[in-house]
Amino acid sequence: MPDRGPPFGSTRVLRRMLRPLLVLGVVSGPAPPAPAQTSPSPAAAASFFRRISAARRAGPIRIDGRIDEAAWSAAELGEGFTQFEPDEGAPPTAPTRFRVLWDDDSIYVAIDCEDPEPPTATLSRRDRVVEGDWVSFDLDTTNDRRTAYHFQVFAGGQQLDALHFNDTDFSTDWDAAWESAVARTPSGWSVEVRIPLRILRVPDGATEFGFNVYRYLARRKEQDQWRYRPRGASGDVSLLGQLGGVGGIHPVRSLELRPYLATRSTMTRPAPGPARAPFRFAPCSSFGISENGLAAGCAGLDLRYSLASDLSLVATVNPDFGQVEADQRVLNLSTFETFFPEKRPFFTEGLDLFQSPLRISFGGAYGGDAYQIFYSRRLGKPPPDWDKANGTLLYQPGAQPVGAASKLSGTIGAAAVGLLTAYEPRVHAQVLRDGSVAEVRTAEAAQSEVLRVRVPLSDRALVGLVATARDPLFAASSSDLSRRHAHVGGADFTTFDAYRDWSLTGQAVGSLLSGGDAEVQDDGTVLGSGSRGVAVSGKVQKSAGPLIGFVSSDWLSPRFTVNDLGFMKRANLFRGFGYLQLRDVHPSSWYQRALVGAWLREVRDSTLSLALAQEVGTETYVQLNSQWDFGAYGYLSTPSADDRELRDGTPLERQAQQGGGANFNSDSRKPVQVGAYTDYSRGVPRFERNYDFGAYVTLRPMPQIETTLSVDFARADGAIRRIRTAAAPSGVDPAMGKLDRATAAQRDRFYLLAPQSSRSLSGIVRATYAFSPHLTLQLYAQLFGAGVAYGDALRADVPAGRSTVRLSQLRPATGGEPEPDEVDDRQAGLNVNVILRWEWRLGSTLYLVYAHQTSADFRPRPGGLDFRGEVGAFASDAAAHGDTFLVKIDFFNAL
Repeated sequence: MPDRGPPFGSTRVLRRMLRPLLVLGVVSGPAPPAPAQTSPSPAAAASFFRRISAARRAGPIRIDGRIDEAAWSAAELGEGFTQFEPDEGAPPTAPTRFRVLWDDDSIYVAIDCEDPEPPTATLSRRDRVVEGDWVSFDLDTTNDRRTAYHFQVFAGGQQLDALHFNDTDFSTDWDAAWESAVARTPSGWSVEVRIPLRILRVPDGATEFGFNVYRYLARRKEQDQWRYRPRGASGDVSLLGQLGGVGGIHPVRSLELRPYLATRSTMTRPAPGPARAPFRFAPCSSFGISENGLAAGCAGLDLRYSLASDLSLVATVNPDFGQVEADQRVLNLSTFETFFPEKRPFFTEGLDLFQSPLRISFGGAYGGDAYQIFYSRRLGKPPPDWDKANGTLLYQPGAQPVGAASKLSGTIGAAAVGLLTAYEPRVHAQVLRDGSVAEVRTAEAAQSEVLRVRVPLSDRALVGLVATARDPLFAASSSDLSRRHAHVGGADFTTFDAYRDWSLTGQAVGSLLSGGDAEVQDDGTVLGSGSRGVAVSGKVQKSAGPLIGFVSSDWLSPRFTVNDLGFMKRANLFRGFGYLQLRDVHPSSWYQRALVGAWLREVRDSTLSLALAQEVGTETYVQLNSQWDFGAYGYLSTPSADDRELRDGTPLERQAQQGGGANFNSDSRKPVQVGAYTDYSRGVPRFERNYDFGAYVTLRPMPQIETTLSVDFARADGAIRRIRTAAAPSGVDPAMGKLDRATAAQRDRFYLLAPQSSRSLSGIVRATYAFSPHLTLQLYAQLFGAGVAYGDALRADVPAGRSTVRLSQLRPATGGEPEPDEVDDRQAGLNVNVILRWEWRLGSTLYLVYAHQTSADFRPRPGGLDFRGEVGAFASDAAAHGDTFLVKIDFFNAL
């Protein structure tokens, strides 16, 4: 079923938890754009431009947090900060001063923070957002006004680093080894930072960098900026100040090596079979220690090398991601694939280079990006589900390993370039057949490439090119999908007005498949060798002033696909969005910011003849001076059709919908923070209801510990769903056998459908204990239970063609039809991750990991929904349990 929820909200507890921090800009330094009391003109925003000079280091600097070395006095003193919030434009509560030095190896930044009160020194793990005092600075070393490095140090001592890209986008996934220290002073606290030039892209002949410094006082939720950016101004990187005095600085070419060793043992219950897995020599070698036990050892290498002044290579050989947190389990009953975020370090770092400039942060039905050309989770994905007819599975890797991968990134002339390559070897499973152990190939080797080039045409315009390829290796034939060649290429164009208040983005992409068997999509489109398609997208956006909004449109041809190496929900699509928001975030006597927005949504198939979604809605949000925030939304949709439900392109009528929701979050500065949300929708006129409730509580009893407990309950009733695909009538085929989905619409046929009821309950615990900024203990646990049940079967008799199946034409099944494909189902799971992380020296880390996984998916008897059975299914006989212990250590060396 289509997603529900507000266009810019979420029905997930996690986003509710992060919302206050995101709104306040705790992560990214600069807070989100918002209008001032009187919206600033673009010229007014430019008038706050500032410049400061760094100095070449002339004496020793010891990074201990105490700014007491004489060398600092050679640099110009930066001061005179301005409040961004809560008192916009006012002098800061406490003064902040800084200086910048550089030498042939590093950039040094010292920040002195006066404060009559002790800082809020919340301690946590690296790269984690917490409510505590911090300082940060941005460096645009290439002066392209679109990309910048972000370095942040909390008063507790932990670090956070990130990248700005596309001017206003921000990602904390980039990581590098740099040095910082915090010290208490008689007047407050201070920070010293050393950034090695080898981790920065510094062009030859550079004389200036984009630069800004920020400070956050948690007790007031106050953010102070050196180069002030008025609320309502558009841009982040394009509104940085300037750091001069760096003439003579040059890029540092170095080789960084980070080899690792890892060992793990896994115990499963019940045992997969009455045999031990034999020894298997591989980059991650394994052997069975018992019928239900397996041990493995891995070794690999990460490296980084500066090829030129602004061109670097990052590579990995046999990476291990055992320390990465498990994906959150969800109940997905839609016809679309679940999108999971990337968490693996090699792929998250520098991922911004491959992102399209045309992003749609619009939720609800058919929301989000229409297609994502590169989706890194396609690399190292899990192998296909095991068919028990091929024997008893003793062991196979949980994911296709990445044998080697590399990323080349930087600039060549004026062009920004990113090239990613990855090799995935064949995957073999160890199976028990006829009393003996054999190896069975479950995945073919593959080579993947992603190329991204972006060239500025002027200060106001950029053009970009993108291409991806995924090709099988060493395949003997072209008989199945794993041996399919997939290629995608496209171009995009972005232009701005002089002050970047308005932007226009266009994108065109083409795809081509060759080899492999034909594959039938749920809308009846057949993708096979020679299939090609195109997609065209555009967006006009206004992002400054009290009135903001955008208009966007996408058109995807039926045979367009990026799913071999990218992500898309569907092709054969036209969609148009329009959003308008009136906002006022200048502090008033009772609120910090407030907004009201409205949207229109139109979604059709590519021929424009079939309405898939038509919707109008409104939302509102307010953040009070007490730092509590509240949001609400509502929408109405007209009757539409779903051409994927019956899995051959025959449309099924969907009812009109009306719904809404609300949420709140309390003050994140308090030791106890709470929040909750609710979403509700109903179909009209037939019975159809959807509920979603969630709440969380975050506890901070001490500065070094934080625990969040969240719960989510979802219930849906009444939606008409397919329980058996098209079949021939008994008059044509007495057995009423299934029809080929590719040609089913060409024949008389019938479908079996039924009203569906489902519910899911998820409870999550996240906890972090920081012994020090470099030694942390992290816990993640999720208990999940879900049930799906179907009512009395309904039958739809349909003549040849693709006329819409109306709900009014459904009749009770006769009882003589074959058994349905979809039956009552019960799912449950328990995931636990405990990770001890110790950065035992700069850039070198030791991980101790315990992971538990319980999973159950079975047909309950008797059927129907049973709350106790759904919650307790993880302890049933149908559940499989696994426990893994991992030790991993890596060693950082810069040569």
